[in-house]
Amino acid sequence: MGRKTMVASFGLNEDFLRGKTQEEIVPVVVDKIESVRGYHPDLIVLPEAFLKIGGDRLNPRWREITETMLGELKRLAGEMRCYIAAPVYEPYPGRDTLRYNTVFLLDRAGGVAGKYRKVHTVYEESTESMVVPGCDYPVFDTDFGRIGFQTCFDIGWRDGWKALSDKGAKLVIWTAAYDGGNLLNAYAAHNMYYVVSSVRTDHAQIIDLTGRTVAEGARWNGLAMAAIDLETELYHIDRQYRKIDAIRKALGDKVTIRVYSEENVFTVESNDPTWPVARIESEFGIMNYRDYHAEAARLQEEWRRKYPPRPEE
Repeated sequence: MGRKTMVASFGLNEDFLRGKTQEEIVPVVVDKIESVRGYHPDLIVLPEAFLKIGGDRLNPRWREITETMLGELKRLAGEMRCYIAAPVYEPYPGRDTLRYNTVFLLDRAGGVAGKYRKVHTVYEESTESMVVPGCDYPVFDTDFGRIGFQTCFDIGWRDGWKALSDKGAKLVIWTAAYDGGNLLNAYAAHNMYYVVSSVRTDHAQIIDLTGRTVAEGARWNGLAMAAIDLETELYHIDRQYRKIDAIRKALGDKVTIRVYSEENVFTVESNDPTWPVARIESEFGIMNYRDYHAEAARLQEEWRRKYPPRPEE
């Protein structure tokens, strides 16, 4: 059985925060996080460089305020025993004028489990905000599954999203200044992982591995919150759809199966620790979507070798 993971992702609408200083935004963010404490979230996600709303580096104390904000987030992560994705500007070592656009992953003890530095910066971000682009796409193993990050303008490049899939990410967090739109749903469906967005607008989202939005924020409250299971697996119906009723009959509420006719796929989610998805696959002889494609690709290559292209007669 996969771990049921409560995710809380915030949309912090800049329109509601304009006029506040960076110092004043710190308690606003703390209060937002406190509002979900009673839901016992496993993961809290905040928007890209959210302190920038209060004045960016024009505030000579931006480094000090950033450290204060990170300190508060570390405290909350430890107290609430949850992970927090904390996107802030990180000073570039040895150069006071330069920095990274970084997402710090804080763990349940309040420590830094890792960080992602935005790879694809916009032109003005480097020339005006003095942000140095990162160069890789790390993944991080949490107690609920493997995750990775993308930040705002990264949405325009396919390389990072694919790299995270190739590295086995089951969830990708996208922090940004804007909503993102249907590209997020497309990336989730194409890569068969969950996508969680947190934005400096209203429309934070939690998107499942079929590309469907399962939770979203709204203008008057930007919170998107849902329980998800990163062990959930996707299957094609070919040679398998007749097994769906057999699984339901045998396991009942130990399993949740959702079937989607337009895409010819279904998902399997375990609700019983004695029946993890791997056991369900083995016992009922079902093959997940990735393995199904790999099987087809191997056969295609085999047939191309046996029957190479022939000149037209």
